[in-house]
Amino acid sequence: MKSEIKSSNGLVREIEIEVPAETVDKAFAEQYRKYQKEAKIKGFRPGKVPKNVIKTKFYDLIKSDVLQDLVGKSYPEAVREHDLKVASPPDFPGIDIQEGSDFKYTAKIEVMPEIEKVDYSGIVLSKEEIDVRDTEVDAVVDHLRRKSAEFRTVDREASKEDTVVLDLVVVDDPDKSVEAGDFENIELDLSSEMTVKEFPEVLVGIKAGEEREVPVSYPEDFSNKTLAGKSIKYLCKVKEVKEKVLPEINDAFAKANGNSETVLEMRLKIRDDLKKQKEMEHKQWEKQEVRRQIVEKNNIDVPDAMVVKYLESVMEDMKRRNEPFDPKLVLEQYRPMAEESIKWNLLMERLSELEKIEVLPSDTENWIKGFAENYKMEADKAKQMLAQTGKLQEVRDTILEEKVLELILTKAEYVKPISDVQITADSEKTADDKEKEKRDDVRESDNNITEEL
Repeated sequence: MKSEIKSSNGLVREIEIEVPAETVDKAFAEQYRKYQKEAKIKGFRPGKVPKNVIKTKFYDLIKSDVLQDLVGKSYPEAVREHDLKVASPPDFPGIDIQEGSDFKYTAKIEVMPEIEKVDYSGIVLSKEEIDVRDTEVDAVVDHLRRKSAEFRTVDREASKEDTVVLDLVVVDDPDKSVEAGDFENIELDLSSEMTVKEFPEVLVGIKAGEEREVPVSYPEDFSNKTLAGKSIKYLCKVKEVKEKVLPEINDAFAKANGNSETVLEMRLKIRDDLKKQKEMEHKQWEKQEVRRQIVEKNNIDVPDAMVVKYLESVMEDMKRRNEPFDPKLVLEQYRPMAEESIKWNLLMERLSELEKIEVLPSDTENWIKGFAENYKMEADKAKQMLAQTGKLQEVRDTILEEKVLELILTKAEYVKPISDVQITADSEKTADDKEKEKRDDVRESDNNITEEL
């Protein structure tokens, strides 16, 4: 067998491979013998079918088997000969084989980028003094109060702080976006930011027993994709108006809601939790910033096949979540993220080789032990579960990444931020904001009045 790299374009390689006619004929002869032995043809005893009959009846199958056999042997040998790190399945344009002739074909592949070194010098990060303001603690306490609020039916007009109990009737739905039928006894919080804005705009001032029509124009990014961008008119029949009765903030409240003996102890626990949360968010920001700067400092090409595989996995995840998506839009919007993620993984793996960073068995055991403790499992059962689900390699990759990031962070330069709000918006979010985000993540997709649970 002979092989030669005929062209190189970026990461694409075209290898010309030649198998001599002698080897080709030998492969055909072996297949003829195999078919003669196994073929069952009326009028001939097993193993006694003439070659010309076999060739007439099975030549296309024999040719396909020979082709597959010779490519299966010669292509991997050519890859080894040229020491290629293949990143994509091979493409064999115009491939064909003929008995009695040399077998020449071209294999078109993508290869992994060659990374001689990884520059991780000059990484600059913000040195942040983590602090918790009294207003942030107040926001958490206020959130706990509202969670513990009681609702009392009142005989008056609804205010923007009230909840109304109503029946809902669809009176105009041009696109037939909502399933037919009425919606009864719906509790609608007029004060919630998650409530579609037209409902509080119209229903504030209404009393029990009254009706009002509410025309709704759903935004294009509405959580329920079926309703996004649609206009629907509802008839709201209000049955009750309920006001929130907030509990008094005292030691009894602290025991019931803060697992504390006193209000002071509750506030101190809240402050400590907020600080830990901010520290964790800052640490996550540091790691993400390291990844970004490393990718920016080390410009490498990415095999298109790896990008395509990444994007296909994104769409598979969306399918599993029953999330509607436009494949063309996903390929366009997620491609930069795919390329950056793949670049970081390639650079991280190479840096671990250069710096001789390894994942030891004890590292994996310790990780699994911590995982088991978090999920109240025995370590052996946790390891077995991870092995059965094919997650042990992911564990190894996670540990390796943490070790590489730890090395880079020891070399990073920390500078004071220009402003107190420079690092990340997450660090400045109130407890209400974070609670709203959690609700966004779990809101019911079929709810057309509010995006809350």
